[in-house]
Amino acid sequence: MKEEFKAFVRKRPELIKYVNSGQMTWQKFYEQWNLYGEDDKVWSVYKNDSVDASSKAKESSFGLGNIADMIKKVDMDSVQKGVNSLQKIVELLQGFITKDTASSSKGYEPRQLFKKFED
Repeated sequence: MKEEFKAFVRKRPELIKYVNSGQMTWQKFYEQWNLYGEDDKVWSVYKNDSVDASSKAKESSFGLGNIADMIKKVDMDSVQKGVNSLQKIVELLQGFITKDTASSSKGYEPRQLFKKFED
């Protein structure tokens, strides 16, 4: 009986994760196996959770190593060209803004209220 349970566990390695994490014990798994058998839908719960856990592990594996790999793949020449073009655009816009403020401040002088055209 013990060997059959061991063979069952070898078929379902996701059960090991539950025991290692402390969520279940081998005794509880053995009791469920003894009561329900190998083919019961009780085991599908553990299989589905292991798939979710593995997908979460894949999502959390996106860390500093992956970021470093992405940075290595970046073409620095194209980045430098992009930064230079953005800098030129900003300088051009600053030039328009300073010309507009300078021309609007020196061009207008208010006229006296009661002054006639020939005075």
